Amino acid sequence: MNRRLVLGVVALAALVTLAGCSVLGPGEPDAEALGKNVSYDWSTDANATIDINDTRYEAVYRVENRSSIELYDRDALGTEHPLEIEGLKFQFENGTVRNLTAEDVELSRKRMTVSFPGENVSGKVAFSAPRNGKSFGLPTFLSGRYVVTLPGSARVRVPILAQVSPGGYERTLRNDRVTLTWGDVEQRSLSIRWYLERDLWLFGGLVVIALLLGVGGTLYYLRQIRALESRREEVGLDVDTDDDFDDDGPPPGMR
Repeated sequence: MNRRLVLGVVALAALVTLAGCSVLGPGEPDAEALGKNVSYDWSTDANATIDINDTRYEAVYRVENRSSIELYDRDALGTEHPLEIEGLKFQFENGTVRNLTAEDVELSRKRMTVSFPGENVSGKVAFSAPRNGKSFGLPTFLSGRYVVTLPGSARVRVPILAQVSPGGYERTLRNDRVTLTWGDVEQRSLSIRWYLERDLWLFGGLVVIALLLGVGGTLYYLRQIRALESRREEVGLDVDTDDDFDDDGPPPGMR
């Protein structure tokens, strides 16, 4: 009986571990990743500035009179989990930049809490994180003005191929990169799906091919119908007999 109980506990612990909720806790912050050398554009005055590349994104958040910030993401089921970030840095208002280390980070099963160098300080906190695909989504850790720059050749003008939430943004194009700007974001999350310029040409080509096939199919069936009508006429199936039976005269052959 005791052996069955032990096996049950081991199996349960294995399942919990595989589900990402290890009984041993969330683990320790990756000191090497946090200390990675990443260059940021500190000149921004937005509350959040996000630069998205093909495989990574860099985020700079402006904080005022705060001691910490919680960083996390949500999976497809809405479950929160800590962000996997690199190059964690803090810039003071005087321009001094300080690297934040694992000692400044506390992990829980759902969130990562980054403590700033001082109580109720103002400045900017920046980090980098991996990404892939033609979409980007992240909770809005802070409200206010957001500026998001998409990868090169990314576009969001065609609604059927792209989606941006929240709405009410301004779109600018510079050096083949689109920048989206929100004056004041209060929504809980930011979600962007884009397409590349070559995708638009491909989509347009598929639409043209579909239209040509549709027109060609229609013409083909019309020709088939007309050919069938001609054959019916040739065999006399469509002979008009209304004039052969006139009530005002005798039947045909007796006139």
